[in-house]
Formats: sequence, structure tokens, C-alpha cells
Amino acid sequence: MQNSPLVVAEIMNHSMLIKVVDLLSFTALTLMISTGTLLKFTLPPRSGGDEVWYLTRHDWGDIHFYLSVTFLILMSVHLITHLKFIKSVVTGKASAEKNYRIAIGILGLVALIFLAFAPVASPVTDVQRGQQNYHQMR
Repeated sequence: MQNSPLVVAEIMNHSMLIKVVDLLSFTALTLMISTGTLLKFTLPPRSGGDEVWYLTRHDWGDIHFYLSVTFLILMSVHLITHLKFIKSVVTGKASAEKNYRIAIGILGLVALIFLAFAPVASPVTDVQRGQQNYHQMR
């Protein structure tokens, strides 16, 4: 049984959408890492009126925030484009050759959860007053 031209065109459009979303996601992530590194090391807190390309720390922080939101939206679109695969994994119908992808995905998810909650569980240090444990019961 042959695929109709409409089905082939739909598959090609879906494939192209995935490629574009992945490229944009990678670009947003790279720029996010770049601006985060700039904020951490080049324009740290209390860096005064220092500027890079006529932008202050707060301007770069805004750019970093909007890149983060863009990346989050692109990752949501990425998950939506792979919804068929996600459903097959959840229902247990994924092929045996995709088991490595599932294992890596689960490990990545666990690592992401630990990484996401690490700042919340970490103590806050004030340079002048020392370590403050805001996350403990008082």
C-alpha cells in the first residue's frame, strides 16, 4: 500500500517543523548560557554601572529572562511534536530498539529534577552576615 502525496507532504512538514524547533531551541539555549555566563562572571552583582555593548547587568538580565521564556516555549513545542512517541512510551507500546532512548530520557529527567531543586535546598550566604539558612524551620 502506497502513501498518498498528502500523507508524504504532512510527514515532510512535521519533520521540517521538528528540525526548525530543534535549531531554534539550540540557539536559544546557547544564547541563554552565554548571557548567564556574562551575568555571572563579567557583570556580577554589585558591578556598579559596568556595561557590555552599552547594556548594563539589568539589561542583560532582561535578555536572559526572555531567552529563557523563549526556550521554555520551544521545549513545549518540541514535546508536542513528539507526542506520538511520548504516548507510545507511556502506554508501553514503544519498540525494543527505542528502550535506550527511554532510559536516557528517564536519567535526564531525574538529573533535571535534582538540578532544578538544588538552588532551593541550598543555603543562602550573605557576604557581610555569613550563611543564612532560610530553608529550615524556625
